[in-house]
Amino acid sequence: MMRQVMFVRALVAACVIAAAGSYAPEASAQTVDEIVAKNHASKGGLEKWKAIQTQRMEGIASAQGFELGMVVYGKRPNMGRQDLTIDVGQGPMTMVNLFDGEKAWMINPMMGSTTPQEVAGPEADTLKDQADFDGSLIDYKTKGHTVELVGTVDVGGKKAHHLKVTRKNLPVQHYYIDADNGVELKIATEAAGMAPATEAEMSDYRSVDGVMVPHLIKVSQAGQLQAELRISKVEFNIPLDDALFKIR
Repeated sequence: MMRQVMFVRALVAACVIAAAGSYAPEASAQTVDEIVAKNHASKGGLEKWKAIQTQRMEGIASAQGFELGMVVYGKRPNMGRQDLTIDVGQGPMTMVNLFDGEKAWMINPMMGSTTPQEVAGPEADTLKDQADFDGSLIDYKTKGHTVELVGTVDVGGKKAHHLKVTRKNLPVQHYYIDADNGVELKIATEAAGMAPATEAEMSDYRSVDGVMVPHLIKVSQAGQLQAELRISKVEFNIPLDDALFKIR
């Protein structure tokens, strides 16, 4: 049981997220803002993206022989919730992680309690970070982030622009943007102290209401695959009451 608990805790941390090739000179000079603008275009453009107020995603997370049903909710400007359901032979259990706009909370029956617990420290920071509806690249200057173009790199056989995003009061991120269509191929988030960096590699992009959305996400830490997230359904602008993001 403890092994299962440790696995689920690691997977929850990864979900409340997400090195290849060698660097080469830019074939053609492109600025950071041109690359970022191409990334925005893959989301339908800024105007379309900012008109999206809610999103809901469902799928299956799998690793180490376990499978978890997963439903992820988001609502502007910064509310997020993840429901993960697993059956370890004692009936299905659902773990809830959420950020209510101010505080982070967790309900984890696998730890022997269904009482909501306030989350603090790095886990809370991760939940808050993931609740940012727009991510790091949209309005990055307004947020106080800086973005630099490191070079180009091969990610899964595709040419990608490597952008280093130094964020205000948050861990540094490395975005690998597809040079052809602007989608994110990989996002690596540095970790504080001795914790390993987390990498999320995205593929199987499909258009959902004009927005390119990855339907396969592979999450790794220290170069080791931790989980595969297979997305089966994505919805935008569906009604989501604020109560969904509150601990009752």
